[in-house]
Amino acid sequence: MGNKNKKKKKKSEQFSVERLAYFMICLSIVLAVLYLGSSFFIPLTYGMLFAFLLKPIRDWIERGINNRVVAILLSLSFVGLIISGVFLFFISQISEVVDRADNIMASLQDTGSSFMEWCGETMGYTGDQTLLFFEENFTQAIDQPLGILTSSLSTSGLILANLSLVVIYSFFFLLYSTAFKNFVLGQFASHDQAEGMETLREIQSVATDYLGGMVTVMVILGVLNSVGLFLIGVKYALVWGFLGALLAVIPYVGTTIGGLVPFIYAVATTDSYWQPIAVVILYATVQFVEGNFITPKVVGNSVKINALAAIVSLIFGALIWGVPGVIIAIPILAMVRIIMEHIPPLMPVALMLSDDLYEESDQFLTTYNSPEYRLSKLFLGRKLVRITDKLPLTGQPVNEVGKTDTQIVADAKAKQGNGNTSS
Repeated sequence: MGNKNKKKKKKSEQFSVERLAYFMICLSIVLAVLYLGSSFFIPLTYGMLFAFLLKPIRDWIERGINNRVVAILLSLSFVGLIISGVFLFFISQISEVVDRADNIMASLQDTGSSFMEWCGETMGYTGDQTLLFFEENFTQAIDQPLGILTSSLSTSGLILANLSLVVIYSFFFLLYSTAFKNFVLGQFASHDQAEGMETLREIQSVATDYLGGMVTVMVILGVLNSVGLFLIGVKYALVWGFLGALLAVIPYVGTTIGGLVPFIYAVATTDSYWQPIAVVILYATVQFVEGNFITPKVVGNSVKINALAAIVSLIFGALIWGVPGVIIAIPILAMVRIIMEHIPPLMPVALMLSDDLYEESDQFLTTYNSPEYRLSKLFLGRKLVRITDKLPLTGQPVNEVGKTDTQIVADAKAKQGNGNTSS
């Protein structure tokens, strides 16, 4: 009986195009809402991630004073003082650079003119042709990289402008964290709540390890950049060094943008060519060391996202939320991957995102080679049984339609009597 019921159940379920269409419609609506409502969702998301980062500090303080509100306020005050001190330092130092901006641009133009004249002589152009080409393209060549930096900083200013909202959201996420956790667990059946709790712990661990690790990486990068620039002889080494470290939160391109500013400054303020070249070598070396040694050791394997998935998530984050989306794309994707690991049909997708994809590629045809782990299982629906399939195919119309029950019974008895007479 049990096997028959299972067979009937399997036969009654098939791939539902309707469910797939509903899913695609809902996904499109969600993406449109996230894009159009970016001014609302960006500070909300950063508040949630900031709460994840502060939760260990809050727990440590709360164990000592046994008052959650006070513990949260002390945690926010401690981190706020550090961030305020960093920004005040940058503002005071950058203001000095801005005061000398005219002299820097004039010096940069002279240096560029001399370099272009040398290039023109080497390639066989006359001095007038070289100067004409330089005048036409100098402004565009300088404004393009500076425009990238200015655009990045101005877009990131959206987070700074909404800093008060981020702090408010973080406060309430920390205050109601237990209630949020219990609400989520309450949506699962009793036998699934233990696994749900484990999933929440893994998400908390990923967020805390990634964000805390990135802060440590930025401090290390700031020290390495500043020491290197100081030894090269570039002024404001501390400012340029930690500016590059802060921009390193933008994966892959942050360090490049951060190294572009001291390179331009070195070209404008030094008479030799070796210092700008040394700046390029310094940042290339630091980026290599950071990508291959510092980040893997400090951040560890908390994210476990392969390079292809990371690049795609960065592009997607940039399309949806700009630079703020790029900054948080990888930790958000890591959290989504953890959730997928606990849903059987999505486990192969989680492996596709994992950094173990190359080594574990055979699992798609071994461990996950069964209907339980296929995406089509998410879109199975019950097979509709038509009423006409239940009716006998006699080819004659049913005369009993429209008759009352007593008439049908009488007709049946009359037929039975005629049968007995004939026999």
